[in-house]
Amino acid sequence: MKKKIKILILGLIVVIISSGTIGTLLFITVIQNASPSARYGSAMVYDPILQKMIFFGGGYQDATGSEVFNDMWVYNPTSNIWTEINPIVKPAARSGHSMVYDSINHKTILFGGWIENVGIASDTWIYDSQTNQWTEVFPLNHPTNRQDHSMYYDSNAQKVILFGGFMSSGSYFGDTWEYVYSNNSWVNLNPSNSPPVRYGSKIVFDINNNRGFLFGGSSTTIKDDTWVYYYGNNSWSEIFITSKPDTRYWHGMVYDPNNNKIVIFGGYHFGAPENALEDMWIFDPSNNQWTEVLLETHPSNRLFFSMIYDSRNQITILFGGIRGTDNNLGDTWVLSHGSNSWNIVKGSDP
Repeated sequence: MKKKIKILILGLIVVIISSGTIGTLLFITVIQNASPSARYGSAMVYDPILQKMIFFGGGYQDATGSEVFNDMWVYNPTSNIWTEINPIVKPAARSGHSMVYDSINHKTILFGGWIENVGIASDTWIYDSQTNQWTEVFPLNHPTNRQDHSMYYDSNAQKVILFGGFMSSGSYFGDTWEYVYSNNSWVNLNPSNSPPVRYGSKIVFDINNNRGFLFGGSSTTIKDDTWVYYYGNNSWSEIFITSKPDTRYWHGMVYDPNNNKIVIFGGYHFGAPENALEDMWIFDPSNNQWTEVLLETHPSNRLFFSMIYDSRNQITILFGGIRGTDNNLGDTWVLSHGSNSWNIVKGSDP
């Protein structure tokens, strides 16, 4: 496993004072090459108040076994520094959970995931970055235990929207829930029509069209369908598109509000090298068209990684993931949307 690295350099500078005496100045410089260890199934959000990414949890597996984490990090894209933070109380170690940032109340909201020695969870946690405090909340009603569900925050409706996930093999969900921070309530929305049950899909909020946007996922089959959800009338609609990305789940997807585009990268696809993709597609909501973007430099094939959009810098941050059964990744990549270019900024991409 890739370990966190912190290098501390101590030195002495000999200085000549104007009087002619010789003095010494002790200096301390901390070079932080630290980053989260290689992992999959973590969750990450962009906090516009901090102007940093907030990162929590994930898992690691190899031939000797597996483990899950509850370490917490923030990433500053301006300085390219990962910093581990240590709240006194925090959620149990887990993977396959979902987190979103509530931009109205300035809170990060976490739900569910897989906890070692416990199983699949149904807990709800709130993180306040201004006080560095996690608080577990206990709504009267909530979604059943699940992992690999999809969530986004609808800033117009001021609601968290959750879709799908799974509890165990053969037990997949296709339900749609809302969470309201102000009164700590989960409500099953029960729309009359929904996407088929699935886990490992991705959903983002298309703010310009005031709708959720979902692609892919898996249940008994791997999906390549595109759906949109309108909270105002609680309705799902499928968009039928001829040219589109291959079937996949555990991919990355972000919404770029500055260019009104949706970007997909990678994911699990049966038959791909190590069953992991390395392709990038862009969806244009103005004409409902997917376009593959072929770039010479990009992250290697992977699945189950974290990928989130930084609205201040108009970039996307990607961290980690896995391919095959034990090739855990711990690299950090930046996608610049203006130039459509990827750059690795931390770690190595084997």
